[in-house]
Amino acid sequence: MDKTIYALGLMSGTSMDGIDASLIRSDGEKNIDIIGNLYLKYDSELKNLLIKFCKKINSFKNLDENLSEYKIIEREITLKHSEISLEISNKFDINPKIIGFHGQTILHKPKDKYSIQMGNPELLSQLLKKNIVYEFRKKDIENGGEGAPLTPIYHHNLRKKLNLNFPVIFLNIGGIANITFSKGQSFFAQDVGPGNCLMDNYLRQIKKIDYDKDGKIAEYGKIDNTLVNNILDHVYYNTQTKHSLDIKDFDINFVKGLQTEDALANLNFFTAKIIAENINKIIKENSKIILCGGGRKNKTLISNLKKLLNYEFYDIDFFNIDGDFVESQAFAYLAIRSLYKKNISFPNTTKVNKPVSGGKIIKFI
Repeated sequence: MDKTIYALGLMSGTSMDGIDASLIRSDGEKNIDIIGNLYLKYDSELKNLLIKFCKKINSFKNLDENLSEYKIIEREITLKHSEISLEISNKFDINPKIIGFHGQTILHKPKDKYSIQMGNPELLSQLLKKNIVYEFRKKDIENGGEGAPLTPIYHHNLRKKLNLNFPVIFLNIGGIANITFSKGQSFFAQDVGPGNCLMDNYLRQIKKIDYDKDGKIAEYGKIDNTLVNNILDHVYYNTQTKHSLDIKDFDINFVKGLQTEDALANLNFFTAKIIAENINKIIKENSKIILCGGGRKNKTLISNLKKLLNYEFYDIDFFNIDGDFVESQAFAYLAIRSLYKKNISFPNTTKVNKPVSGGKIIKFI
């Protein structure tokens, strides 16, 4: 019996600049067909509202104090998710059976037993007249997991789909960097450090621009190894004690006072060193690295990683998969697994006590 269905995945990452949308057809196993992807960019007003709001929210108490503002922004981003859902469905003439709605992470504190994603699934279901899967992280955290990373089961079965008969490290560099190690029938995963978040946050504060395109600014800066190594020991210890990380686990104070090029060069090298040291500690066998996420386009960051890691590197685009949309594809895939009551997180991916199935489902009637 063919259990493949069409699903739509929606992902708004830590860059907070827009929404990635992906349509796939899958059975929730290694039968995966990627239909198409689409990106919707937030206007500057909404993006700035979201960034400013997230900066001032550090606890449930903060959230409760700013609940009215939260509801206003939540409605706006939910309407944007509806907009891109209709656009991608019309573009590819596909009617998805289910939608994986990740939402915008506002707080991720698994040790305090919560991870909050902004977005109104009930409104989205009514607007689109669709079944919606949401709160992918909650059940994992309730069962002792850290709620992240959630994409490893997709990475693992993507390797099978691509017939890659060698050990693979999927290195996803978004706001946070995470890895999935996949070999044979086994896989495990972990966050390994900051991704783009330090560099992006610095440029937003100092230059009012979103990111260092291709790593061009960092390329011309001077690295201060003493500065980087002094701060690295403390931060590296913190990344080792946490299985999942949040952008608020890191700050950029150690480069304040430097020229922009030098600040970016040091943040870039610092990011690469944390990622590389964690990979070298975690992975003990010969593998190939497949790069995903927006950070793969930062040529200076990838150059630094290649100097620090003795691995063969590939962009996932080499395998005809758009590396900008792997996470949105993953949430379409996780929605299918949730519908079929298949597990989406595992002790070797999130430290959950036992494998657990997916998010909550709103069935449109």
